[in-house]
Amino acid sequence: MINLINNIISNNGYQRIDLDLDEPGFMITLFKASDESKQEYFVSLRAEEQDNEVAMLLLEEKAQTIFEKIRNSGKTERFFEKNCTMIVCHEAIKISKETIFSLEEDPYNFKKNVLTYSTGELLALQTYLSSNGVEEITNDVINNILNANGGKNFLEFKQSSTKGLYSIVLKTTLKLPFLIYTPQEQKLSNLALDIENNLTPELNSIYKGIISIETEWNDENILDEVMKIWSVEL
Repeated sequence: MINLINNIISNNGYQRIDLDLDEPGFMITLFKASDESKQEYFVSLRAEEQDNEVAMLLLEEKAQTIFEKIRNSGKTERFFEKNCTMIVCHEAIKISKETIFSLEEDPYNFKKNVLTYSTGELLALQTYLSSNGVEEITNDVINNILNANGGKNFLEFKQSSTKGLYSIVLKTTLKLPFLIYTPQEQKLSNLALDIENNLTPELNSIYKGIISIETEWNDENILDEVMKIWSVEL
């Protein structure tokens, strides 16, 4: 999963920083915003051993160690200390909700977002990317998945407990703040045109007469106005 996260970060405005962090047991990659006006870093991380105890070790010790190594590497600018988000990839069944909460609420070193996933979700995403020939996971690719089938996937996701392609992409969008969900534009019907197309010529004339009236109708003139309109046909 971390390789897919790295793909997403790399193809949405961030460049990988060549930094060899000697931190056994963890796969770590550092990214910096390509746009110099955006003073922002991201760190993707996955523990080689997927276990709740390892996740707690990250919270209590390793996150601070990694933070200090990056800060002292000479590869980052001063704003790294204030604006770096760590994306922690972790198998859902191997981390507790309490640990996720503790990581994400921890105010020290990195801001931490925990992205959990199941084997089925990962396989669904890999299958989609492979079958559609997607090599670069851009924001457009994410939106295409979320907007597929005219929104039916979202309804199925809400009504079913089954987790798959939609659920993992939605979670990824929520955890990576630079991804922006854009709802698919729906072709709204022209109500006035629909009315005209479904009325007989006679009723169409009456309809147009009604909507063209500039006089404000009230209890005193409503009968006269209606008679004027209908008189067109009489």
